[in-house]
Amino acid sequence: MKRLIILWTLLISFTVQAGLMEDSLKYLSSDALEGRRAGSTANATATDYVADQLKNLGLEAFAGSYLQDFTIFTGMSKFGDNTLRISGDAFTKFEPVAFSSSGDLVSKDLIFVGFGISIPKNDPKISYDDYQGLDVDGKIVVLMTGDPGVGNAQSPFRDPDYINYRTLIYKLKNAEQKGAVGVIILNDPLSLIDPNTEADPTFNSRDGGGDRFALLAGKAKNKWFNDLSKTSLLDLQKKIASSSKPASFAIGKTADLSVHMKRNTGRVSNVVGFLKGTDPDLSREVIVLGAHFDHLGMGGQSSMDPSNDPKIHNGADDNASGTAMLLHLAEKLSKKKMKRSVLFAFFNAEEIGLLGSKHLVSMWSRYEADYGKMYGMLNFDMVGRFQTEVALMGLATAHEWNDVLSTVTNRSIPIRTKKDAVGSSDHASFINADVPSLFYTTGAHSDYHRSTDDFEKIDLKSMGKIADHAEELVGKIAGEAVALTFDPDSRNGSGSGRNRGYGAHLGCVPEFGQSDDIVGVLCVRTTPGSPAEAAGVLGGDILVQIGDIEIKTIYDLAFALKFYRAGDKIELAWKRGRTIIKKEITLARSSRGDDKNNHHSCHHVEIY
Repeated sequence: MKRLIILWTLLISFTVQAGLMEDSLKYLSSDALEGRRAGSTANATATDYVADQLKNLGLEAFAGSYLQDFTIFTGMSKFGDNTLRISGDAFTKFEPVAFSSSGDLVSKDLIFVGFGISIPKNDPKISYDDYQGLDVDGKIVVLMTGDPGVGNAQSPFRDPDYINYRTLIYKLKNAEQKGAVGVIILNDPLSLIDPNTEADPTFNSRDGGGDRFALLAGKAKNKWFNDLSKTSLLDLQKKIASSSKPASFAIGKTADLSVHMKRNTGRVSNVVGFLKGTDPDLSREVIVLGAHFDHLGMGGQSSMDPSNDPKIHNGADDNASGTAMLLHLAEKLSKKKMKRSVLFAFFNAEEIGLLGSKHLVSMWSRYEADYGKMYGMLNFDMVGRFQTEVALMGLATAHEWNDVLSTVTNRSIPIRTKKDAVGSSDHASFINADVPSLFYTTGAHSDYHRSTDDFEKIDLKSMGKIADHAEELVGKIAGEAVALTFDPDSRNGSGSGRNRGYGAHLGCVPEFGQSDDIVGVLCVRTTPGSPAEAAGVLGGDILVQIGDIEIKTIYDLAFALKFYRAGDKIELAWKRGRTIIKKEITLARSSRGDDKNNHHSCHHVEIY
């Protein structure tokens, strides 16, 4: 009889857990929500749904509303001419890239520059420059995707430290630095399944997040280049791969290039609900429980599907699972009395740069007088595909996390704790603001960022066990007078035993998604002990120059910190109000960057 009672109790417990958690997960990951892409109508429907759940649970509106609005980039749209032709000839198949400026170029010389890569002369491992001996000022350069390591497994470019040189952002910025006014991008043939049946170029309206380079750029087909130059791009790539030497040359033709696009923005919302603590003093210490509810919509640039065909990416695990778990925790915790306050934060636009969590953190100073300070943060992202253990990351962010977790008695599911909070999910925004943070995840799997991430593959029973653990942990930190003190060394991956970055470190934390009115990079704050802090840069200052590189966008900043090396003495310039301040600094060694084997590493690499 006792065994039957225990089994009945467990069955009732799981049924309660599966109620709101199962229903919300099933709905959010249904085809009706079309992948919840930030800025879409379906995303707005998901926003309203989550807000309604918080109202039904009786949580307070936060700062007067369950919705916290902010602006995001929704895409570039083409208008007018977007064409490429050899001067005087017929137009070829061409699509602009969203990084491009708008304008017209007439009769500009064409120069083939291989992969468009220039390794700094003081690099200890590689000597390589596709632009060596070429004058591309005022001209259009033609370059390939990839790098000289494609087709050569022994190439030093296979070193992960050099992966930056493959990115389109780097190639466009390097061309701009060399004085080019246009860029034509070709697919490197060795990366094509069949070089003889290359697909027509396509336009991705969301590339670049709305930031653009001071040149015109777009994609053409390899056949266009082969016919034009009377050479084989495949043969050229093989030559570069085997010799590790550039094969650049002036093509001997001029081209007309036109690109016309406009930047579109939209308003989206986080969803926030508040549970006020009972203690007059401790209630002003707010625990943030967070999960993002947006996903990839019909796929696009971040999709891992083998086909580029648009398909609904339901994102059941990423991150309808975390959203559903957080709703379940809101239901459970709303019935408890706790000394500290709890903010339930459902973040939007995580998939395009952690924008929702960054917005909440950046706005917190406006709320502090009424609500107090952020005391700690728990993030739930991809918690629905239990395999062998649950990863609980971020123990190094507070000196006391180990002690607190040792008092959690729930052991119904194996949990592996980790010091580092690797993976660029929303907890990263809080760690950057010195808030002790933990990250719950069951990890990546073969359906990650694919259209096959569906509800039927979710392990609801294990989700209930993870929620039980999190509920007890929240009860500990919200109900007891334990102090959490942030460890600043955790931001640098201390204790990880590995080099987690490449390039130089400045220490200006940039504002992502900043206003178009700002020319330069707005520095939100400086990291302790960094060159930027030592120089006197303050939060609110705008970086405009790093060494010889003019800083107009976040991509210029990333380029500069890859171009220069730790130990380089360079002049830094920033704007404070109308005043330009300049100072010589010595760049430090970078220790930031995502472990590429961890969750969300393909999204958002923090470079500053």
